[in-house]
Amino acid sequence: MNENLTQMVKKMETKTSPIFPVDNVDISAEAAMREEVQKSESKESFTEIGMVITTTSLSEWFEANVSRFSDISQVKVAIRGVDPKKTLIMAVKDGSEEKDQDGNDKRCLKIFEDADIHPVLDAQGVDMKIYNNGFRIINNINGTIFTKCYGVRTGLIIVFCNMINNKLIPYEITRIKKSDRTVDVPQIDVAKVVEKLNKPCDKESLQILYKQIVKNLDKITTNQSAVDWFIEKQKEVFDINHHLQIDQVIIDILK
Repeated sequence: MNENLTQMVKKMETKTSPIFPVDNVDISAEAAMREEVQKSESKESFTEIGMVITTTSLSEWFEANVSRFSDISQVKVAIRGVDPKKTLIMAVKDGSEEKDQDGNDKRCLKIFEDADIHPVLDAQGVDMKIYNNGFRIINNINGTIFTKCYGVRTGLIIVFCNMINNKLIPYEITRIKKSDRTVDVPQIDVAKVVEKLNKPCDKESLQILYKQIVKNLDKITTNQSAVDWFIEKQKEVFDINHHLQIDQVIIDILK
């Protein structure tokens, strides 16, 4: 059965066009990223209290956005009794940098159950990363506001970010359930955030928030340099909980 599935996957994988390296968490450094910012067509609406984004299912969103991601391919197989909308199968580069006998990057399969009801934002996908305990999607909301959305078993954790100094700077974390159909976008005074970034870093507080930074404190002087360090750190993080911890630390030091 495994040999047959492997053959089917090889024949039926959807080709994708390259975009950005998946492990580049602060994606804004890429020129292609800035082009995508200008082309954003996220589905948001404006109300008296601010911006509202609708949600959609992971399967529908993936179908519409997978062609943007070079490291992830959609796998469509016909298996008796399996609904492809409900059970989403992806082929993801395994990170080994090895190639098969035909010169293709080696990949592994990732299966997501209940993809037809798992919520994601109905907004343009800029980047997607698959982890052992879920996935992370970066959405472009309006060219200034972005989201880092972490898909976990219970729903979606949304980290709202502003694009400042060509980096995604988190400012609020929201959790939504599978039944939620809309998400309010929290507003923030970006000028105050920029002002706080330029201030000297409170190293004592920083050590309390994130003990692992102790050995690198000599490299940090301002809040901006601290944020830069955390963004670099996230490039080597493969656990959603750790990502969220770092995002929360950045939010705390910029309050």
